[in-house]
Amino acid sequence: MDYLSSGFSKVNSSHDPGVFISCLQTLSSLPYFQGYKKKSFQLLEIKEDSKILEIGCGLGQDAIALSQLMGNKGVLVAFDSSRKMIEAARKGDNETAPIQFCLADGCRLPFGDGVFDGARADRVFQHILDPRNAFAEMVRTVRDNGRVVVYEPDWGTFIISPGEKEICSTMAQIFGDTFPSGWIGRKLPSFFREEGLEDIQINPETFFTENLNLAIQIFDLVKNAQRALDMGYVSESQADDWLDGLREADKKGRFFCSYTGFLVSGKKP
Repeated sequence: MDYLSSGFSKVNSSHDPGVFISCLQTLSSLPYFQGYKKKSFQLLEIKEDSKILEIGCGLGQDAIALSQLMGNKGVLVAFDSSRKMIEAARKGDNETAPIQFCLADGCRLPFGDGVFDGARADRVFQHILDPRNAFAEMVRTVRDNGRVVVYEPDWGTFIISPGEKEICSTMAQIFGDTFPSGWIGRKLPSFFREEGLEDIQINPETFFTENLNLAIQIFDLVKNAQRALDMGYVSESQADDWLDGLREADKKGRFFCSYTGFLVSGKKP
């Protein structure tokens, strides 16, 4: 079974990569994601002739949006570790944007030191077992006085309501713990400081929804309940009662879930 929390790092071997593509498309359509993405673009301080690195480009939607902020002299290099994502990104490219899509490993970037004026990563490090090394690689490729911008969720902040406290906590924790680096959001500021970046800005961005169907789609609530059952954390009746309770609450307008992500930026001295 494909899970959103642990599956993005294994898209190439997925039986249904469309699940991940659909999730990315849904997220990009939501005002919350559009809002912090716009802020992240601004924090890059792009100029017409900038050379920018987009790390973990996915479907390439952000890369295309970034390219529209650049002039004809600008260059945008967008890479992903998934061949299927790169193929989808190339299909979505409008061919007029100055984008170079490529396949690469975030922990071993095939670029020289100080090549780019800025680098950006959005919800990428949560899917990497060694995010500290990947971040160091990201910084290495940026020139002196260049900009580094990263957004990551912190799944330790994930909450679901209503339901019994222990069951809700279990479901939220299992979802977060099955990301390779589910608590990356709170670690980002220290990464920036350890790499010696300056003018560090930390912006918490909280997402919430009262729409159960949306939450099921982007937070894998039904599959996550099955996983909790398979792992022995809950009984079948507890899993069923929890989901039934969420559905009943949704009908009455009482469903709620939320998490906080962190948009962090800095300048390489």
